[in-house]
Amino acid sequence: MSETTMKKRNANMELLRLLSMLMVVFLHAIGKSKLLVNLYAEPSANGVIAWVLEALSLCAVNVFILISGYFLIDSKFKLGRLIELIFEMIFYSLGAFLVCMLLGVDIHEDIDIYFLLHTVFPVHMDLFWFVAIYVVIYIMLPIIQAGVKNISQKQFRIALNLLLIFECGFKSCLPFRFEEDKMGYNLLWFLTVFLLGAYIKRYGLRFLNKPHRGLLLYFLNVALIIFETFVIGRVFIKHGRLESLLRVSTEYNHIFVLMSALGLFAAFLSFKPMNEKMGRVICALSPMALGVYLAHENLSLRYNWQKWLGIYESLGKPTLEFVGRLLLAVLIVFVCGLAIDFIRIQIFKLFKMLFGKIFVKNET
Repeated sequence: MSETTMKKRNANMELLRLLSMLMVVFLHAIGKSKLLVNLYAEPSANGVIAWVLEALSLCAVNVFILISGYFLIDSKFKLGRLIELIFEMIFYSLGAFLVCMLLGVDIHEDIDIYFLLHTVFPVHMDLFWFVAIYVVIYIMLPIIQAGVKNISQKQFRIALNLLLIFECGFKSCLPFRFEEDKMGYNLLWFLTVFLLGAYIKRYGLRFLNKPHRGLLLYFLNVALIIFETFVIGRVFIKHGRLESLLRVSTEYNHIFVLMSALGLFAAFLSFKPMNEKMGRVICALSPMALGVYLAHENLSLRYNWQKWLGIYESLGKPTLEFVGRLLLAVLIVFVCGLAIDFIRIQIFKLFKMLFGKIFVKNET
């Protein structure tokens, strides 16, 4: 990889891309292993650690979307990239199922028509919700780019603020839920955060142009996530109210989660460039980040690897053993995901050589 390519990719942001995917693995390790005990009802030391790791990682999805908006807003739409992305999803959804069947692995799922449809049509069956929405956004990219290009900064800012108020502002301060609130698992929230990343690319971040400011914003909002969760929980225990809001501050479209993502994003954006050698390594690994998500979140594995790696029932273990099991499991999944996607990339390159330029090279 040339120095020009490395600078173009921005090694700091590629490191953040990898870090955000590591955080996603933490979220799935903690949440799907039922480690999040009631923070407000005399939790154990292990329970507090699980909640802290959860709060530190909740910004991951929003960070990934911010990075996408920041880079894609100036990228050219390529049909080959879209096709490759869809085939990448099928590679993991169908491939994981076939490998498990060949190895005789019990995936603890009913192998019926509904399951098979998920493996063959992962976009339309919403198997990987995040990537499925990303596909839609990518299809819309020329329209989004044209809109951003042809409006003023003031118009862009007003539209973005209205979207943030609609999707994030009301739900973050009102003591009840709206029927339309999808907790950030929807196209409109993805588009809103994507546009925020695009806005930052075009106009910068005036008040977050120093790394320490971004990191302060990140850690402050992590603390607020934990604090609000505890306070609402105590209100529920004492008065029996706000039950529907017990986890509201952990949802992707909550203001604290968004601001923690914005802080971390701004910090990495303003860090000094890393040295060339390390930058080359990071930029070589970052295209495999999405593969980590697809590898561990396919239907054949998403509820099983936590058990196989000993995270279940670890909450009652001694603290050092609990933390060790959790960290080791997350690192194993992350590293294996990178390795598997490296193999997937080589397979796709072979297909390109054999069948022509059906796919195009992965780009930021």
